[in-house]
Amino acid sequence: MKNRKLTEKRLLFIKKILFVLTILLLIYHVGWTIFILAYRHHIGDVYIKYVTTMIFRILQFSAMLLVLAAPKFLKKWFKINVPLALYIVIALFAFNALVLGDGLDFYGKYPWWDSFLHFHSGIILSFVALWFIHIMMAEKSKFIYMNKYFTCLFLVVFSLGIGAFWEILEYSCDGIFHTNAQQYMASTKGTLVSKNDIPLKGHEALKDTMKDLMLDLGGSLIVATYGFVRHDEIVKKISRDHLSPDDILS
Repeated sequence: MKNRKLTEKRLLFIKKILFVLTILLLIYHVGWTIFILAYRHHIGDVYIKYVTTMIFRILQFSAMLLVLAAPKFLKKWFKINVPLALYIVIALFAFNALVLGDGLDFYGKYPWWDSFLHFHSGIILSFVALWFIHIMMAEKSKFIYMNKYFTCLFLVVFSLGIGAFWEILEYSCDGIFHTNAQQYMASTKGTLVSKNDIPLKGHEALKDTMKDLMLDLGGSLIVATYGFVRHDEIVKKISRDHLSPDDILS
């Protein structure tokens, strides 16, 4: 019990750090945006590019704050309690993607950043799928002994399904807002692009999308293996101790 409380304190501390860092970055960029707009006549037409970049980053930081607040909304509106450990992992992933990746342009500075996140997204999404399964199994009225093979297949399909849906969103955003979320530009890996950037052609233009889906698959297979190995043990614990999803995923 003491170890669990200590773990919870550490996880909550991580949440506070993510919140503080995001707020500081948000305030900093809002301040710079106001400064640029106030002195736009001295900066020249290039101020439009700066303001666009700042607004884009502000949106990413705001999205991160919504991610941090999501468990409260889920609990209030849908009566869903998200396991703290799973929530922190998702929050860390969102911080790496929204704040570091888009906000601070890690996608542009480090070409491997996108692949790093997609591999971990496959793992995280599979644990989310595992959590959904365990929620169903942990309710006495809907107690389900699921076949381990079906469970593993569900983890992989769930991860790939969400990954494919994410690629659709990226494609839509690129088409509507003229961004580079799918990294179809040869001259930059960053999300924001300029008129001078050169797009990839032919088979190379599909490379990033297919690579992302393969990384999602790789991450999900790792968790599927974990689920296959621990499946019988988890089912026995649920039936014997009536464990909650928090206990199962710990």
